Order: sequence, then C-alpha cells, then structure tokens
Amino acid sequence: MNPVTDESFDNLIRILEQYLALNHSFRTMLRSKLQETTYKKGSRILNFHEKQKIAWFMLDGLAREIRVNGETFEEKTMWFWSEKSFLYTTPGFFSQQPSECTIEILKDSRMLLISYQDWTDLKEDFKETEFITEKIRGTYDKLRQEHIDDIKNLNTVDRYLKHKAVLLQLLAATKLKYVAEYMSMSADRLGKLRKNY
Repeated sequence: MNPVTDESFDNLIRILEQYLALNHSFRTMLRSKLQETTYKKGSRILNFHEKQKIAWFMLDGLAREIRVNGETFEEKTMWFWSEKSFLYTTPGFFSQQPSECTIEILKDSRMLLISYQDWTDLKEDFKETEFITEKIRGTYDKLRQEHIDDIKNLNTVDRYLKHKAVLLQLLAATKLKYVAEYMSMSADRLGKLRKNY
C-alpha cells in the first residue's frame, strides 16, 4: 500500500464530481482515508463468502466479477470492470454481508481503496458521502439492469452487434470463455459471431 498520488486522486475526483461538486474539506478528508496499490493478473481480491472490507476504484486494469453457485461452486463471469470503475459486490461492501461473488484481476491493475470503516467515518462527517454513494450505486444498478434486459430481449447476433466494440476490447484482454459467460452465450457461438461480424 502506498500514499495516493496527486494524479490518481485527481482521476477519482473527476469521476466523483460528475455527481456533485466537492468542497476542500471533503477532498482533504477523503484523501486521508485512501490508499493506492497494485494487483497482479490472476489475483483474487475478494473471495466467495468473504465480507468485502474494502471498496476499490480502478485507475487502470481489468477485473471480472464471478458469481459462485453455493451448492456446486461452479463459477460464471457476471460483470467486467475496467479503468475508472468502482469495484464492489451486492451483497457485499455496503451491507457487510458475505459476498456471493469473487473478484479476479484479469490484467495488472492499479487501484485506490477505502476501508469500510473509513467510508463509514466519512459518511458520518460529510452528508455528501451518502449522496455520492447512492448516485454511483444507481448508475451501476442501471447498467447491470440494461445488461440483463439485453440478454432477455435480444438474440445473440443483436447482442453481439450492440456491444461489439466493448466485446472486442474484452476479447483482446481476456479469455473467450469469460466474455461468453458474461454475454450469456456459448464460447462457440461468440467465436462464430466474432468471425462473421
């Protein structure tokens, strides 16, 4: 763990200020509660049934959320996080319930992190913490719901074409199997779509 660099903190503030302008006192307190670190490809930074004691902001890198079947322990990729993303699971960080997912680093990543206790302290001292948190959660909930709707309502060709640019970036960085799981199609089907379109 390292102190937060000016560049990293500025990257975080730019994202947070998309939701609310932040005063100097809030910025100072937030910075004092953050740490910066790196994770190597293959690291699992959160395990199934573990309480998420840390929330992350990815400065650069790539990670995936893996849903784990509680009976068979079979794993399925449910989500990807790339740079300028907040990493947390639901249930997980905010409820402090055991996570039903695992978070795995797919590409060497650099992140800012805050502990649950430091986030709680920040929330008690600055009312804007709760507002920003709910805005971030709302944004991510909306993105996840849109993804679920696409899986339900679009055939595999339309799904692929709608998300082609993002899928090609993911396919260049990680396994076809993971991307296929995320898109709720077979790896064979995704491979054919990539070849044909």
